[in-house]
Amino acid sequence: MKKIISILLVALTLFVCLTACQGSKSDLESVKNADKLVVGVTVYPPMDYIDEESGEWTGFDADLAKMFAESLGVNCQIVIINWGNKVAELDSKQIDLIWNGMTASEDLGEKIDFSVSYAKNAQVAVVKKGSTLTKDGVKDATIAVESGSAGATVAENDIKGTKINKVTAMVDALNEVKSATSEVAIIDITMAQSIVGKGEYADLEILEGASYGDEIFAVGLRKGSDLKEKLDAFLKDKYADGTLVTMATKYGVGLNTDALK
Repeated sequence: MKKIISILLVALTLFVCLTACQGSKSDLESVKNADKLVVGVTVYPPMDYIDEESGEWTGFDADLAKMFAESLGVNCQIVIINWGNKVAELDSKQIDLIWNGMTASEDLGEKIDFSVSYAKNAQVAVVKKGSTLTKDGVKDATIAVESGSAGATVAENDIKGTKINKVTAMVDALNEVKSATSEVAIIDITMAQSIVGKGEYADLEILEGASYGDEIFAVGLRKGSDLKEKLDAFLKDKYADGTLVTMATKYGVGLNTDALK
């Protein structure tokens, strides 16, 4: 009986050891073993969007993510996430990175790690052309924002809006204004300059003078992730060799050059 108990104890010890060893794999090891880097995004032109002709993900961030995956010797899998659940998606290892024009805020930095900042941003108000709304009147209007976004924070804390309509994505906030369900959308200037006043959003415009704060974009990683060292070096290398400058011109993105040097 004692021999049986001893054997069971040894087996249990080995099982615990193996489980612990498997669970201690670094993010870099896990990505290489899986042969893919899973990147969480939303539809956010010009950072991440699907090309109508090819059906492939493209944009400033999407292109960079593919290049980074290639530098690691793995495939890049881009998946749409619920922006309000981005931290949970990362912590549960459903994704490896959040790479979607994400504002590196102090609050978010308590939950996840950031790469070196690579771009600059701000929030702007978007209204229908011909709107009589002024910057001072935005606080009393029905404001559409992406849930969990910097725009939502601005609407709540800076504008102190009384009627805030939270939606899933920034394009949804624009559609709220387009359909007159909301009077104004607070979104990233990066997106606004890319699509507002064009195509299906030709009847929208950026409200003059309604710009809020300065922000920086960074890639989100799990706390303590060893992908950070590789990612920071990659971003700085791509700035040094001119790749980021060329891409910034193509997609209309403002680089955070001080951080990339």
